[in-house]
Amino acid sequence: MYKKKPMRLLLIILFVGVNLTSFSQKSYAKSILDTLCSERYSGRGYVDNGVGKAADFLASELKTIGVSTFKDQPYLQEYNFGVNTFPHPLKVIFDDSLLVPGQDYLLNASSGTAQGDFTPIIVNTDNYLLVETQPKDKKSIVIFNFSDLSNKDSISYFYRLAIQATNYAPVVWVQKNKMMYSVGRQEFKYPLVVIDKKAYHDPKSIHLKVNNKYVPKYINQNVIGYIPQKKKGFLKPEKYVVFSAHYDHLGKMGQAIFPGANDNASGVAMLLSIAKHYIKNPSKYGIVLCFFSGEEAGLEGSKYFVSNPYFKLKKVKFVLNIDIMGGASESITLVNGTKHTKHYDKIVEINGTQNYLNKIIKRGPTSNSDHYFFSKTGVPAFFIYSGGTVKNYHDIYDTAENTPLNKFDEVQRLLMDFVEEL
Repeated sequence: MYKKKPMRLLLIILFVGVNLTSFSQKSYAKSILDTLCSERYSGRGYVDNGVGKAADFLASELKTIGVSTFKDQPYLQEYNFGVNTFPHPLKVIFDDSLLVPGQDYLLNASSGTAQGDFTPIIVNTDNYLLVETQPKDKKSIVIFNFSDLSNKDSISYFYRLAIQATNYAPVVWVQKNKMMYSVGRQEFKYPLVVIDKKAYHDPKSIHLKVNNKYVPKYINQNVIGYIPQKKKGFLKPEKYVVFSAHYDHLGKMGQAIFPGANDNASGVAMLLSIAKHYIKNPSKYGIVLCFFSGEEAGLEGSKYFVSNPYFKLKKVKFVLNIDIMGGASESITLVNGTKHTKHYDKIVEINGTQNYLNKIIKRGPTSNSDHYFFSKTGVPAFFIYSGGTVKNYHDIYDTAENTPLNKFDEVQRLLMDFVEEL
């Protein structure tokens, strides 16, 4: 009995060690999530230089982990684009009711400036053509309330008309479905206020305080890290596996903050966690970590990188783009799964053996994340996103507290297993 105790003790230590390692991965990811979603980073957008502060944090974290710059290139790859911002507090008052930004209303992200008290002109299906005639009263505000319409084409038509109306007056659009914020790349003359139908009533007067600031050349940075291939058994010439995730989000709209936990601090946390693994366990491939900005502004960061790469793209074995990884309790989806069927089948096979995830969904090509420009140039790529209970998206509720990181470790292990099978 006595002789068996050391073995039993060793097994207990190994078991506890495995659990602690697993816990520490998710614990580390949660700390990254909490950090990037904190007020310091202002939603990682274009107010208070939130996106720039996040870039500096990521470069510092890569250095701390031990991730190198890519040969003679810097961590930070600079580029710029034009963006519309709302750096000042907002105020929208219907009669005596002060509305809450982010909760009761959002601005169209391209909104212009308007201040003062305005008299409503309510547009309906009988009088909508009046928006083609400029009101004589410069203190008018046009209200589009077509929230009871069910025809999507009609709703789209009237929304385009509402945008057109911002050329001569502030506009209110009453929204029945979920409101989602975005990044503005142009500047209207007047604001377009999108109000939740539940918060709307026909007002006698509306008070606005909306001030935008358009920045024609906002300096952005992609953050690029590199982990060399293992020395023994290396390939000649060196091939690369690229892990990518966008770290930017929507930032601030006045006093409202869009933390962007699921989209996409979760993907950033996974890349950093994967980096820690490959520092200790180098791959037969060179591992490139691309943290892109400008994704929410139209994939600007990945577009710039693919046009100005740190290496020849023909040397890339595969791109794994991770976007929205806050909760994979039900599934993950592989965009380009129908295009790269052998690689999709390999991931399904690994998952079947290891029983990591409940379901892996195959999807065709899309142009809505940072895999797109790699794919467009012929580089094989998957865009991977999670499916589960986390539904917050482009709103103020996408917080670290609402993002449980379900199956985080399992997804991570699946992707690393896949890399070893390439």
